[in-house]
Amino acid sequence: MEGNIRPDFAKLPEDSEIYQPADSRSTREKLKAMNAKEKAAFIAEYYGISILVTVALVAAAIFLVVHFLFSKDIGFNVMAVNTGEVDCPADSEEFYKDFLDSQNFDWKHEEVSVNVGLGVSMDAEDSASQTNLQMIVSRLMTGSVDVFFANEDVLYSIGEFEYLADLNNYLPADILDKYEDDLVYIKGVESGKTYPVGIRIPADNEWLQKSGWYEDGAVVGIQDNAEHGELATNFVLEILGENEGE
Repeated sequence: MEGNIRPDFAKLPEDSEIYQPADSRSTREKLKAMNAKEKAAFIAEYYGISILVTVALVAAAIFLVVHFLFSKDIGFNVMAVNTGEVDCPADSEEFYKDFLDSQNFDWKHEEVSVNVGLGVSMDAEDSASQTNLQMIVSRLMTGSVDVFFANEDVLYSIGEFEYLADLNNYLPADILDKYEDDLVYIKGVESGKTYPVGIRIPADNEWLQKSGWYEDGAVVGIQDNAEHGELATNFVLEILGENEGE
């Protein structure tokens, strides 16, 4: 088939592609006549989008396979608010390994979730703090925290809305008696009950010093109906240095 006829007043030269006869060869014949560089350019031009779509679909399939075959469940959740520092030892899952090994933690199928970096004040005018507070409460409401660290005022505020557990239901009576002066009590807004939701951890506590968190001390509590309640209890005892056999 002939190409378009070039008019006398045309500005394009005679050898422009528009005036050339249409190439009636098959794709296979065209590729056969091309060198390697021309073949690459041809494939990229005519099949580029299809290739990209195929690659994307394959990548998505691989991701889903890896996710479902090799992903782990969260076996222990720790949240610490107002830690003040970055890259502290306790920010890493590795920091909890010795303790979790002693609890026969299933590392093959479970992992540790450590949530730090959120800053909260009780200033109602501080919009960033209020936003972070909402995020924390949402995590507690959805059962995504086992052990919770914070400054006393923050923990008290969250505790009085009954998102933290009554420690009478988690810690042994002798431990509660021993640390009576360090317990943080709240009066539940909804239930009207008064009970302990946290234990003050002093700045010179060995575990706290190793963690890198809270130079001035902190308060630790357990989420109400914690998913890993026994592990949370044993972890608080670990922090206090009250593990059995020690």
